[in-house]
Order: sequence, then structure tokens, then C-alpha cells
Amino acid sequence: MSFEEVMAVVSPLLVANDALAAIGAELSLKSSGEEADAVFVSALRSVSAAAGLPDLDGLAPQQQAMALNIIRLYFAQANELLNDPGRPPGWTYTDPLVLEGMGRGSMMIPPMLAAAPEFERVTSLLDVGTGVGWLAIAAANLWPSAKVVGLDVWEPALERARTNVKEAGLDDRITLRNQDVTALEDVDAYDCAWVPTFFLPEDALITALAKIVDALRPGGWVALGRFESPPDPLAQATMAVRTIRGGGCTLDSKRSAELLRSAGFASVRDLERAGPAPIAFVIGQKPR
Repeated sequence: MSFEEVMAVVSPLLVANDALAAIGAELSLKSSGEEADAVFVSALRSVSAAAGLPDLDGLAPQQQAMALNIIRLYFAQANELLNDPGRPPGWTYTDPLVLEGMGRGSMMIPPMLAAAPEFERVTSLLDVGTGVGWLAIAAANLWPSAKVVGLDVWEPALERARTNVKEAGLDDRITLRNQDVTALEDVDAYDCAWVPTFFLPEDALITALAKIVDALRPGGWVALGRFESPPDPLAQATMAVRTIRGGGCTLDSKRSAELLRSAGFASVRDLERAGPAPIAFVIGQKPR
């Protein structure tokens, strides 16, 4: 392949990169209220409009902030990948943009689960891979009587989680542990467990599910979260890179269900997806 052929493929991707940065810049100015050159702001809005986003002002401030966090997260992870492609896979990020961005994005998980009847009332949640604690905080706010135990082995994330939980006023309901889920020893302690497959290699996930069966109360539910593979081949490939880079495994619905059944779960099924997030859930129940 010639250099000219390579650049013919790369050039549209560079345009997409610039467009995403411009959209993020426009959202950043909106959220900060910072004054900027009027001609430049107009140019940013032209980029958004050309990309199919003519009215970012129509988003609520919280939604604008969420979109901006996602864009910043993707750029931060891409920059880390570009600068250190040889590092071993695993969740070893220290950049606050990555840690907080991923954490803020995870806050959508509890409401998505709560839309299913199996998760309408949760009183004790095991949050595997709690990170900076935002999923645990969202769960505690959604299920007001729930106690949450968050597990993680990455201390830089847990350090931020302790601060986030304290500032949320939830120290009495959220417990954070520096513990590998494969070393979990709790028995009959939870009625719900959240397990993100995109942070666990498959061999560790198999071990973890055996521990989680014991940790759940009879009749309790586990929710496996996985990235739903998009139809576009390039999007599929980049999602796989992102997942493997973060230490996780790429599972389809069938394989997820097989792992749950092998671990002893019953009533295994997919949850119907809701919303634009590329997250899919496969759930299973501990026999009563």
C-alpha cells in the first residue's frame, strides 16, 4: 500500500477527529460560560451543524456536561494509547479525565437496570469494579434503602472514590474495598451484583461468577454488562481495542449466558436495551 493510499483512508478520520474536538470545545464553552471570540464560536457552531448537531443548546446543562465528559474521556484514552501502545492490557489509568469520565458515564447503569422488574427494588448491591464510585453513588440515590459495597483493585481510582462518596454524604451506605472480586468471601450478602465484563478477562470473570453465586442471597440477581457490538466493522474493531486495552473481554450474548449458566445461575436472559448507550445486559438469578 502506498503512502498516498494510506493518507486517503486517514484523511477522513482526521476530519472526524477535528470535528469531535470542535464539538467538545463548543460544549466546554457552554458549560463554563467563558467568553470567546465571536467569529471562532460561530465557526465551532458551523462544525456542529455540519456534523448533524445544529442545536446543542437544546440539551439540558447536565446532558451537555455528560456529552463533554464522554468526548474528553475518548480523547484522553486515545492519547494514552498513542503514546504508550506497548503497555500490558489492564485498567491502569491515572488521568483524572479517564477515571472521572468513565465513572460519570457509569451513572447511567442503575437507572437502566431499574427499568427491569428484577431490579425495581434493590436493598444490597455489590458493585464490581467500582472505580471512582459514581455508579455506587447513583445506585444509592436511586434505591434509597440500598447498601452498596464497591470493589476495586486500582488504588488511584479508589482514592477518588472515597472523596466522591464522602462529598455525596453517603459514607454510611457505601463501603469501598480494595479487593479483587476473585477473592470475594461474602456469603448470602447481596440481592444484586453488577459485573462489567469490559474490565475483567474471561478467566477472571469465570472465577468471579463462582464467588458471586455464593455472595448473593437465594433469589438474588447478577447483571453482566457488556459492550454491544455495533454494526459498523470499524466501530467493532475500535471497541475491541478499547475493551482489551482496559483489561476486559469481548463477549457476545450467547457466551455471556453460557458463563452465567456454568456458574449456577438460572433464569438467564438478555435485558431489552434502552437508550443510546452501547451497553447490553445479560442477567441471571441465584436459585432459591
